[in-house]
Amino acid sequence: MIHHVRGTVSEKHVGRVVIDVGGVGLEILVTDGTWNEVGTAGDPVRLLTHMKVAEDAWTLYGFAHADERTVFRLLIGVQGVSPRVAVAILSVLAPGALRRAVQEGDLDSLTAVTGVGKKIAQRILVDLRDRVGTMPAGAARVVSGDPEAAGPDAAVDALVALGYPRGQAREAVHAARDADSDAESPVETIVRDALRRI
Repeated sequence: MIHHVRGTVSEKHVGRVVIDVGGVGLEILVTDGTWNEVGTAGDPVRLLTHMKVAEDAWTLYGFAHADERTVFRLLIGVQGVSPRVAVAILSVLAPGALRRAVQEGDLDSLTAVTGVGKKIAQRILVDLRDRVGTMPAGAARVVSGDPEAAGPDAAVDALVALGYPRGQAREAVHAARDADSDAESPVETIVRDALRRI
């Protein structure tokens, strides 16, 4: 099993990246969130991975964050959910949004994903109800404006926990802070302003 890869970005294409690792180009399939976080050609990168071994191919899937890989592995444990379908789900519903959908029994959010029909969506809701966990406690503190969780990084984490891709969350937070003359604004204010920009 390949736990992670570290190298430089060689190529980026829709849904996949090529990472140069010691002169070997590894093609890695990624979610939209991870794709947005991977830099441009020549940038250093480290991705957690999951390898799918089949008779005709070995396929690597890459994730910018451990939580995304964890939820990916839970999804492919559901009957009828292939790795590619799991990537499609996580490209539409980031881990926080998927947790919320499962906890609320939100069938419509799952069936909105290409490749996910009603039967598969129902299996996901049933199989993962007690396994996906809850929204990270740290995110709740940030959204509530806990002063110990202050700062732009905390605001980005809060948006990610709400289901937004980290790259999009980071851009919205930076835009909100650039427009705010008060550099010491509480996290709650930054998050609210950033949500208006997404």
